[in-house]
Amino acid sequence: MSIKASGGNPPTNSLKFSEIVTEFGIPPNKNLGAYRVSQTVGGLSNQPLDTNIPQSGEIKFSDFYGKRLNVIIDYHSGSTENRPSDARAKYQAGSASGNRTIIGGFKDRILGNSSGSKVRIHVNKTIGSAEGNVNNCAVKTGSFETGTSLIVDIGNSGKLYGAGGSGGAGGDGSEDGEQGSGGTSALGIQFTGTIVNLLGGDSLIQCGFGGGGGGGGGYNDPDKNSQDHASGGGGGGGGAGLPAGSGGRGGTGDFGKGDPGSAGSDGTISHGGSGGSGGSGGGSVGGDGGNGGDSDADADSGEDGGGNVGEGDGGVGGGNGAAIRKTSGMSWSYGTNSGTVTGDTTANDVA
Repeated sequence: MSIKASGGNPPTNSLKFSEIVTEFGIPPNKNLGAYRVSQTVGGLSNQPLDTNIPQSGEIKFSDFYGKRLNVIIDYHSGSTENRPSDARAKYQAGSASGNRTIIGGFKDRILGNSSGSKVRIHVNKTIGSAEGNVNNCAVKTGSFETGTSLIVDIGNSGKLYGAGGSGGAGGDGSEDGEQGSGGTSALGIQFTGTIVNLLGGDSLIQCGFGGGGGGGGGYNDPDKNSQDHASGGGGGGGGAGLPAGSGGRGGTGDFGKGDPGSAGSDGTISHGGSGGSGGSGGGSVGGDGGNGGDSDADADSGEDGGGNVGEGDGGVGGGNGAAIRKTSGMSWSYGTNSGTVTGDTTANDVA
């Protein structure tokens, strides 16, 4: 738990050294001056034991009133990854390595009870989400005990991405093109009162974008009694995200003279893939697939096919995930926002 806020007015309950030790652990030689620390963790440089505890010069008992143990949850070490364990699981993990750092290093976190601690989720690398459910998030806070101060610190190298949706398949013959799948989400907040800080100009939280819709197929019969012609629709382009969405397959052409549609191209981390071209032949036309979505434009729907016997409708482009979503009923706010947030920040439900 955090150290009491004051000794009273007038002070009748002065702070004891044992209370400081209970919060921060025993310093070398039980020396108060050893609490003057300057520690770098990921992109967080020159960190004090807690805010406004001196790092040099005079240090006194009154400097510790209201202070908390600082637990830094590790989303900064190692290489790019997708949807790692939530922050609560990293707080609880038996091994600190790869999970957390305690500023000062005089003790570990308090297992099973974060109340009174300052838990800081530090992202300073690229982290992606998972495809499928729009509620999937790249990083989730998890839930902590009441009385915890929970902060998400996105460093200048920190980037959170939702996954891109896949493009819809082009329609076969006169069939409709498939709908593009939706993107997923970046940051999931599951603890009320969470503060989100984007600490640098390159800090980023970005939703996953939807995949383009597949083009509709076309079916034509020139004279109603000879060879028919059917052309497939183009596949939709994959949506931007991490992982990026795959392009949809092109639709097949039937009856000899109709051509298949081409597949849509895959998206990338920042750009939607292009929709594939629809086939054509013998008067039948497959619709082009829609482009996958990105920060410049949402996913396009596929175009309709053409022919005098059947014209498939183009599939609808997939929707976007959220940049930040929360468990219903939770509240959060920005502290510092020097970076970029792309996508909805008001969505409910976290998976």
